[in-house]
Amino acid sequence: MTTIISSSSTEIMADPQRFLDDMRARRIIDLTDLGYMIAPKAQIVGLADELAEQELLEEMVSYRKDVTGVDNTIFISPKGNTRHAPRIKLAIDPPHTVDPRGKTASVAIGDGTVVAGDIPPRLLEQARRFIDVNREALLDYWEYRIDTEALRQRLKPV
Repeated sequence: MTTIISSSSTEIMADPQRFLDDMRARRIIDLTDLGYMIAPKAQIVGLADELAEQELLEEMVSYRKDVTGVDNTIFISPKGNTRHAPRIKLAIDPPHTVDPRGKTASVAIGDGTVVAGDIPPRLLEQARRFIDVNREALLDYWEYRIDTEALRQRLKPV
């Protein structure tokens, strides 16, 4: 995760040296009152990916064991503005939350590899079976070919 320093134009005007020090330290500066971010060129792509993931939180749907058959909550999202391959997220801690901002791990829909986080072996096996059984519906949702209701109707528990 990238370190982002929240600031405002008033704070920068009051202490321009701190602003320059943050820039020299290659920190990302979020000018909250202006709606701007200042970032080193090398960090822009990573920042864009993080912001795209945050935007997807609003589009993400969550399903618990009664729908998926998987012990932990599964989060499914459409592609949005992300650049990564299709994947699902699993709630890790807490395991039954419907809030995707907790500790999660991600599994690629294409081949079932873990692409982010750590997943206990038993849970990973459940997630892979879920993906195998539902790959077509998951990819249709990822590509915006179906809506949330159609996704729910097509999902098969494992």
